[in-house]
Amino acid sequence: MVIIIHSAESKGSIADKIGGMDYSYYFVLKKYRPVLEKFAFVIEIRDPASEVDAIYRNCQARGEPCLFLSFTPPFKTAINLQCPTISVFAWEYLTLPTDAWGGNPRHDWRTAFRKHGYTITHSSFAVQAVQKAMGENFPVWSIPAPVWDDYTKLYRKKYTSIRSKGFDLTFEGVLIDFQGCNSVVTSKVDGMGYLELRSSSAGTKVNTHLEGIIYTSVFNPNDGRKNWLDLLWGFCWAFRDVEDVTLVMKLAYYDFDAVRELIISEIKKLAPFKCRVVALHGFLNNHDYEKLIQESTYVVNTAYGEGQCLPLMEYMSAGKPAVAPSHTAMEDYINHDNAFVVNSSVEWTHWPHDSRSAMRTFRYRINWESLYNAYQESYAVAKNDPGRYLRMSRCAVESLKMYCSKAVAEERLKMVFQACGMFDEGWLIATCRKTWRKASGLRRLLQAISAHLFVQTRSFLKRFLEA
Repeated sequence: MVIIIHSAESKGSIADKIGGMDYSYYFVLKKYRPVLEKFAFVIEIRDPASEVDAIYRNCQARGEPCLFLSFTPPFKTAINLQCPTISVFAWEYLTLPTDAWGGNPRHDWRTAFRKHGYTITHSSFAVQAVQKAMGENFPVWSIPAPVWDDYTKLYRKKYTSIRSKGFDLTFEGVLIDFQGCNSVVTSKVDGMGYLELRSSSAGTKVNTHLEGIIYTSVFNPNDGRKNWLDLLWGFCWAFRDVEDVTLVMKLAYYDFDAVRELIISEIKKLAPFKCRVVALHGFLNNHDYEKLIQESTYVVNTAYGEGQCLPLMEYMSAGKPAVAPSHTAMEDYINHDNAFVVNSSVEWTHWPHDSRSAMRTFRYRINWESLYNAYQESYAVAKNDPGRYLRMSRCAVESLKMYCSKAVAEERLKMVFQACGMFDEGWLIATCRKTWRKASGLRRLLQAISAHLFVQTRSFLKRFLEA
């Protein structure tokens, strides 16, 4: 079987597109690929229009099943290919786009679903949205990006970090560091009250030291859906008189200068406060990113909605309890056993790509007082109740195992392939037998070669000794 995969970004382009439109689909594709390779030969392509059907026709010629998985929103997924096609997409609103605006029928996502006949998303929330639009019998599967196996290795049962004793991060990028702030500074050029460091083209890197109780959040500050201002405001108000607590905001956006002034001005407004707020922008290598996860006490999310939220899944897979709402995709894995749940309620809004901004759907507005209380309760647990913290840590690992492990992805992908006619149990058995026959044939060949070489060597040695 051959599986063709595609996302708008690639290994060569993603570094310059972090935080851009649909950039996270590439990271989902990367997590899917090792699981897909257990079932099939995987080919990643750049141009679906010119590449997919050529591969499909070659597969047909030799009688091999072929499927195209496009890691793109449905309205950006090709719909006129010969090859069976499935859109793999994330969704975080109560309703799917069912309007066709601007003279483009593909803005109505049902157009793509009818052409494809199937779809894959990442949460039971999104499954319900699809079935509401397409009917309960439409084939749709929730298969989150399988991140658990990679990050649960960072979980240490007996030595989970509650309060970091201190560690350094060294990286290429920019650091904004407010180690407390005494007064509101409104001047755009006045840098008093915070530290700003940048790596240089000469190779000088940024270094910072972090310790204490650490709340970490990873988000795109240019994406309004992340609602990061509530995250920041709630933190600074909850800990305005507390010095041993730090908020680390890991910014995922390719152009820091475009958001720099916003970040700094929003933090300055909140003065005076004694807690520490750190904004990191730049590339953390695997070691430093994993160190940040291990040394963090909590992971924080205050989004209006999530299609799955890879950073939240990564931290919780590593045993970090969350401060987060339990709505949209997070309903599948956020609960009171592994998180300090922030209350939320629906509010009217528009689909993010709708140029009309027509009010057609709903998102989830968090309750700010609930967020404030969650911050305070989580801090009290970290300071005074290590037993509860460790129980929440274990529950985080187990919850994410059930949501986004490779084993879960494998079982659900089998359902997809069977539904698409890519294989059944008989096909799988036949493939295994064929592989075994090839291996047996190769083994017999190697045995024959070994026997021949033994006979020839024995004959040579006999003549040599007799000479």
